[in-house]
Amino acid sequence: MKQFDDLPFNARPDLTPYLIHLTKNTEAADRYSALENLESILKTGEIWGSDTAKGFIKGPNKAACFMDVPFQALVKYVLTPEDSDPQNPRYEPYGIVFKKQTAYRKGCRPVLYLSDAETGAIGIPREQLWRVVRFEMTDAGWISWLHEREWRCKGSFGLPPTVPAVLVRNTSDANEFYRRMLKTPSEFKCKPLSVVPLNVICPGLLRPKA
Repeated sequence: MKQFDDLPFNARPDLTPYLIHLTKNTEAADRYSALENLESILKTGEIWGSDTAKGFIKGPNKAACFMDVPFQALVKYVLTPEDSDPQNPRYEPYGIVFKKQTAYRKGCRPVLYLSDAETGAIGIPREQLWRVVRFEMTDAGWISWLHEREWRCKGSFGLPPTVPAVLVRNTSDANEFYRRMLKTPSEFKCKPLSVVPLNVICPGLLRPKA
């Protein structure tokens, strides 16, 4: 009987055995930086499901979102200047790395990329619309988030006691994160086994912090 590790995630450079959940600053709402939000997630031990009212998740159920993207592609093609502008970020270079096997066991699955018409024609129940991401051609152009290779789980995602890594922008952030974790280790319900500065993986690809 084949096991999860028999899947080709470890054998191909275009695939990865990990999923990534990125954080961003919410300074406009509560003055929290992306690093502080990352710290808060690890302390609470939970990734909250995205709010359906903002339009990112269809249907009545919230969902926690993850990316199936290799690190080097994450920096070059996802954390682009237009999507990681600190004044209005969609993403920032801070996040949590999970093994796909762990995420799968907790109910995470790849999303369904469908047009609105296809979603209706298939008859996906309203309760299951959290699985769907819009993908279609309109008069204004393509609507496509295929590059994220998104996985989701319904509702919030409870973190395991440890995760393989957290991602931060640079070595300065890594030192600051270690300082915070060592200062109050008992406050962290989930502890990372490593802290990875993304500017070390892909030097020069992340623009300086504003």
